[in-house]
Amino acid sequence: MGRAIAVVSLALLALTALDAEAQKKGGALRVGILGEPPSLDVHWTTATITETLGNHIYEGLYTLDATNRPIPMLAESHTVSKDNLVYTFKLRQGVKFHNGKEMTSDDVVASLARWGKQSVYGKALFAQVADWKTLDKYTVEMKLKEKSAIVLISLAVPNNFGAIYPKEIAEKFAPEVKATEFVGTGPFKLAEWKPDQYIRMVRFDEYRPRNEKPNGFGGGKTAYVDEIRWQPVPEVATRVAQVETSELDFADDLNLDAYDRLKKNPNLKAIVAIGNGWLIAVLNKKEGLMTSQKLRQAWQAAIDIEPIMKNVAGGHREFYRMDSSLIMAEIAAWHTKLSGLPWNERNRDKAKRLLQEAGYKKEPVRFMTTQEYKWMYDFALLTKQQLEDVGFVIDLQVVDWATLVKRRNNSKEYDAFTTGIGAIYDPAHVNFLTASWPGWTTDEDILKLQADMAREVDPKKRMAMWEQQTRQVYEKVPIIRYGDLAGLRAIRNTTKGFDEKMGRVRFTNVWVEK
Repeated sequence: MGRAIAVVSLALLALTALDAEAQKKGGALRVGILGEPPSLDVHWTTATITETLGNHIYEGLYTLDATNRPIPMLAESHTVSKDNLVYTFKLRQGVKFHNGKEMTSDDVVASLARWGKQSVYGKALFAQVADWKTLDKYTVEMKLKEKSAIVLISLAVPNNFGAIYPKEIAEKFAPEVKATEFVGTGPFKLAEWKPDQYIRMVRFDEYRPRNEKPNGFGGGKTAYVDEIRWQPVPEVATRVAQVETSELDFADDLNLDAYDRLKKNPNLKAIVAIGNGWLIAVLNKKEGLMTSQKLRQAWQAAIDIEPIMKNVAGGHREFYRMDSSLIMAEIAAWHTKLSGLPWNERNRDKAKRLLQEAGYKKEPVRFMTTQEYKWMYDFALLTKQQLEDVGFVIDLQVVDWATLVKRRNNSKEYDAFTTGIGAIYDPAHVNFLTASWPGWTTDEDILKLQADMAREVDPKKRMAMWEQQTRQVYEKVPIIRYGDLAGLRAIRNTTKGFDEKMGRVRFTNVWVEK
């Protein structure tokens, strides 16, 4: 009996060893992406593709765990003064940049000073910062003007994030200027960028991982593959075909109508990316028709959301979710379940009454969308039909995505536009409730509550304020909230260890089976 147990134990040890060995085999990972990133300077843009690529090259002081809460990454620890106005950060020692230089407090202060002037999240945080300086080689200090609830979460968000660059790079490129030198502390370093062909990252052999187990975006991160080759493939049908024929190991942003076919392929796995984002129509509140609150309320009252979402999702129930919360269920701490909200009212009589009260005279509502993202065009087209059924006149303007992004910054160009809202990790980070984001939310009550939430440090009081803000949004209607839409990815069976639950694509702790 003892001998049998010993043999089984040895067999288990052998399997464990083989598994560990498999994770170290190296190889290359070929990843199909929808296009070129506008930059690899993560301070400079909120573009999702820059976030995805940049998080393999760079790291920040903090990142998010599996429950979307801040945990240390390049920071070792931090302390907060009794009055909550001074944060002191101890840095990890011996962390190297890709150029071989050790990261110190000088790099951290220079990097976050730049980030604080350019990033959406950096600006929100540094509006509250009175002083930001080094104390010694591995210690930095942040003094606040007022109590803040958003210090750690702002440092931890993965988008447009507080990446630490070498001081000389952070100071060489002004915040509003795209950096053209890309050096970080992450597990992969940039080796080659051939525009419209590929971006090649290779393992950084001097990377120093944390000792903890992998945890969300943080914990221990290991680069098992020798290289990642990110290949822009603008045509979605081509991305699908290339992952099917093994020209790609992984493909993202796929059309949902390919789901049934991908599921049947024994050589790959179709991944439903839950928490991808929710659909939104942003209304121009600076000038034009949608400055009328009653017109905005009429739009909100008229739409029947589920048929729209079902159509956008190609009839697949697993790709859409009906939800009124302004922060998705994956960010459990801030997900709301409020009753009595005027969401998905499907009330045509109310919509018609509001149109009359607004004095609407059939003026065309200029509604911008694009066919480059099929889901945007689909939900705009169905919205047009539903709004016209109650008396709106909709001028649906279909443009390419780059044109839409450019035109949405000009208040004279449109009345509404389509887009998606991804993960929001804190109520004080809601960009569509700011005066500077397209659509221009300048309502004093909304902006005051936003500022109050950034200052309030009591979690229960903050949640009550967030619920109050949610009700404000449904009353004042700066945007139209549709349903949640999942994304579609596909991965070859030879790619192992990929975390399917992550909202964003990460290839640390992933290996390729030859």
